[in-house]
Amino acid sequence: MRYQIQEVLREEIFSGRFKPGQRLIEQDLCLELDISRTSLREALRSLEAEGLVTIVPHKGAVVTSLDIADIKQIYQVRGALEALAVQNFVLYGSDKDLANLKSSVEDFCKCVDNKLDGENSRDLKNQFYDCLLSINENKIIQDQLSKLNNRVSLFRSLSMARPGRLKYTAEELKSIIRAISNRDEILAGEAAKRHIEMSEKNIIELLSESKQKGIKSSHD
Repeated sequence: MRYQIQEVLREEIFSGRFKPGQRLIEQDLCLELDISRTSLREALRSLEAEGLVTIVPHKGAVVTSLDIADIKQIYQVRGALEALAVQNFVLYGSDKDLANLKSSVEDFCKCVDNKLDGENSRDLKNQFYDCLLSINENKIIQDQLSKLNNRVSLFRSLSMARPGRLKYTAEELKSIIRAISNRDEILAGEAAKRHIEMSEKNIIELLSESKQKGIKSSHD
């Protein structure tokens, strides 16, 4: 039961229904999901361990907020880990593994070309990461990348919704695939880092724009 509740709440955070800084009211959630408070609290503690929720004394659970400094730190680590994951794929991935990875990128590109919604593109991007990490025997890379991706999933979704961003993402993924196909470990790592740097840039711009809108609204 805890895992099911955890998955539901995680998806609500990723989709943007529950926004950063929003309080998660236990009574409302228990009624909505028809669950006990004990089960809900167990799920919330698990989400806190993932960095998605912060449990504040005398206040309860709140969706974790990230500022620009947090984003920079997360993406610095994410860039290093993703480059390493891609390089490991070059070294250890089979032709079949590469075919699966290519297929995930082709599906993502089709989604972009057909202008499907953000949820589809996010799911397909996650499939790319699933394929990328499926051959990686380094469980620390897998676990840490999964946690970092979870922490920025909402911001990734918002960033990918910005005009033109999905097309750039598709081209960045193609660059990674080309380097892996050529079994060029160094170029593949650089392409992966460049993709993360562009993602970071977009999210920081997004946060800055939101902050400016907030300042403007407060003066209106």
